[in-house]
Amino acid sequence: MSYSNDSGSRHQVPETFKLLFPPEVIATRVGELGQDISRWCRCVRDETGKDVVAIPVLRGAIYFFSDLTRAIDTSVEVAPIRAFAYDNAAIGVHNSAVSIVADGVDVRGRVVLIIDDVCDSGRTLEELERAMLERGAREVRSVVFVRRLLSVPSFVPCWVGYEYSGKEWFVGYGLEAQERWRNLPGVYGVKPT
Repeated sequence: MSYSNDSGSRHQVPETFKLLFPPEVIATRVGELGQDISRWCRCVRDETGKDVVAIPVLRGAIYFFSDLTRAIDTSVEVAPIRAFAYDNAAIGVHNSAVSIVADGVDVRGRVVLIIDDVCDSGRTLEELERAMLERGAREVRSVVFVRRLLSVPSFVPCWVGYEYSGKEWFVGYGLEAQERWRNLPGVYGVKPT
């Protein structure tokens, strides 16, 4: 396999990877999202007297969550959760059910912000929202780094970093292909196998 440098990065990536979102573009967009979400978080604090519970969907959203919460200019309570609807054995293969793992999050009477990396069909976000409401959350909103535009309407998060209509699998900035390339600073497109 041959490798090439991504623009200005110290990482070596396969030549078949197509750079979609460079790190500097990601940083700007995450800052914009942080400003928008900060206004909402301040309103929640003023109304309820409590911070928003920010729930990163592990593991894919970890980089986006870290950058986004640091771009929010008010306090948020951090409560990670793990949920997935993909089969790790194959790129882009969906499971029939959403799995939620290791979630001891107490959200009764709280306002929740679910932070995820990608929204394809939206099944994971829909299931998480339903689960948080069933557990007594007062309100649930969501933000994703990228939402794939599909021919069939899908779940629409409250905030979206980018919308994308291509079929490529995403890697980098927390997104992975068979547990590889999660640590790239930019986001790349990889053709499904």
